Parts: sequence; structure tokens; C-alpha cells
Amino acid sequence: MMNIQFLLIGDLRGRRIKAFTQCLKDLNIYNYKVISWMEILDDISIFQSNLKENTIVKLEPPEKDLEIYRKFLIKGEEKGIICKEKIMKLDFSKYPIVAPAQWYEGFKVVLQDMKKIVHAVDFNIFLMNDFEDVINMMDKSRTYDLLEKHMKNSEFYLPKRLEMPKSYKELREIYGNQLMKCFIKLRYGSGSTGILAYSNHPKRGEEKVFTSLNFQKSNGEKMFFSNYRVNCFKEREVVEELMNWVLNNGAHMEKWIPKSTYKGYAFDTRAFVLEKKSSYLLSRLSKSPITNLHLKNQRKESNEIFEEKDLKRVAKASEDVMKIFSNSLYAGIDVVTSNSYRPYIIDVNPFGDLFHHLLGTKENIYYLEINKAINMLRGEING
Repeated sequence: MMNIQFLLIGDLRGRRIKAFTQCLKDLNIYNYKVISWMEILDDISIFQSNLKENTIVKLEPPEKDLEIYRKFLIKGEEKGIICKEKIMKLDFSKYPIVAPAQWYEGFKVVLQDMKKIVHAVDFNIFLMNDFEDVINMMDKSRTYDLLEKHMKNSEFYLPKRLEMPKSYKELREIYGNQLMKCFIKLRYGSGSTGILAYSNHPKRGEEKVFTSLNFQKSNGEKMFFSNYRVNCFKEREVVEELMNWVLNNGAHMEKWIPKSTYKGYAFDTRAFVLEKKSSYLLSRLSKSPITNLHLKNQRKESNEIFEEKDLKRVAKASEDVMKIFSNSLYAGIDVVTSNSYRPYIIDVNPFGDLFHHLLGTKENIYYLEINKAINMLRGEING
């Protein structure tokens, strides 16, 4: 019988690694190794030394340990946003968001180094997450470019990309006299952090932003952070501060698509696509424009909301997205359906396979991932 090893790389403080390894044990798979991102950052050779014949590699995001965040900032220092001396003095006790573009650069450097290691070995390895796919998915503008390139031959749509201002002042110069609604998102990373749902109504003299982003002064400097709830800001000076910070840290801006509604709640849908097949659909309901579940929004099985024909439409749209990222086993696709249920893609999450409510149940999609990865590895060998 083939001796298969799972090699898991992630954040040991988060829930993902613990949940996934429990699923391995439930399936009587005990041949696995866990490496933390901190170990990789300290000495990447640990990755190479743990690769052997018939290894299945799964990446999990660095999600909880802010010392890991610090080390990725150092790795991305060439981006030139914040120097190593200042990085070492950062106080993460209040969970600030610091130089996300530089963090992404550091993460990209590490993934590219890991990619070189994999390409250099002469034995069989199966990557659940393709390194280049992860790099592209975590760059919202790059993801949009790839989706736009293939959209004509697919059954998904994209929100219109808007002209990107360099500052709040420039945005007002371009759009100040227009009735507009848009999303301004941090270009790098995933989740709700740094997402601004902005609207402007010139006749009323009203503009507002819905966001989980906030800021306060600390030691004479403004510190930006997520407080894990969606607030609505209407004060111009606050809107300006938030927008300038997002724009200065690399942003992606697109038209606001009015979401479908269910019993008074707007919703979008996370489609989990495994080996190019939509395997699970979960809708996220909110009274605000931002629906992420960690912001205390509601979840509902999508088949309880959609008619069958519209459910199939969302599934097909998400499957078409994964044809573009065909080297990855899975991803989470965020789909907004308009009032006519046309499916718009608003995010592609390389680590979008954590569904908290399924942990500890037979429906946990990690079981599907594990079995599919083993079958894929065997198929590569037999092929």
C-alpha cells in the first residue's frame, strides 16, 4: 500500500490545523507532519527536509500569531513601506493593521521560495494549494485581471472596476458630484479587513462608509485596526482618514452590486469548489453591506434561499472561476447575486475552506478534501 504523508503548514494558534488533523485521525491517517509558519520563516530548509515521496502539502493562512505577521513584514522589506528597525518596535497588543502590501510581499517571497524547493525535488508531491494561485488570489487586482480575461467564456460576471483615485481628495474631484456606491478594498489579503462600502449622495450632501476598519491615535501616530463589527461613519474627516489609509496601502475599487435579499437581509454566498466542482454553498446574511461571518452576521444553507435554477447558476459560476486557478485543489469563491440572481464574483479566497459550523460533524468538508487529495495523488502516480 502506498505510504502517503500529509505535510501541513500553518499557524499553530489557530483552529484550522487542529480541526484538519482531527479529521485525519478520524480517517485513521496518522502519517502527518505540522510545520508552523514561524519555523518556515526562521529556516525554510525545514520545508525541504520534510518533503518525501508521496507527500500531500496543505497550506493554512498565518491567522493568529502576530509575531508571524512581523516576520513577513521583514521578508517584504524591499517594498520599502516600513523599515526593519521600525518593524521590530511595533506593538501588536491592540492588533493593528500595518503595511499590508509589505506583508503580502513577504508572504509572496516565502511562497516563491517554497515553489522552487518543490520544483527541485525528483519525487512525487501533491500540492493542495498551488503557490502561484495563492499569490494571485491574495491580490484582488490581479485576481480581477485574470477573471476579466476569461469572463467571455464563463458564466460569471464581475462588478465594474472603477478609476482608482490616489486619495480621498482625488476621489471627491472625480466622483464628488455623482450619485455613487462602490466598494474600496485593500488590494492584498482576504477577509473583511480594510473593506469600505462607500456611498455618496450629492443632492443630500451625504456620504457614508460602512466598514469594520477603525483607527485611534497611539504615541502620536494613527493606528488602524479591525474591531470585528461593522460601523457606519458619516463624518467627513473620519471617512477621509479611513479612505486615505486604504488607498495609500494599495486598493482595488469596484461598483457596488445591490445584493439579493432574503427576509429583509442582504446576502452573498461562499461557494466551496473542490477539484473544479462546487461542493458546498453557504449564504451569509447581513443588515449591513459587509457579510463576513466573523463580523457576527448570520449563515444559512444556500439551498434554503435559492430556487434550484439560481443555485445551479451560482455553482456553475464558481466552478468556472476555478478553471482559471486550475492548479489548486480548492478555494472559496464569494458570489454576489443581483436582484435578478446574476452571479458576480467579488473575491477568490485560497483558504476559504473553514466552515466553523461544520467542524466536529460528518459534513465537515475537510473529509472531502483529504479523500480527494489522496485520490489525486494516486491518479498522478498511476497516470
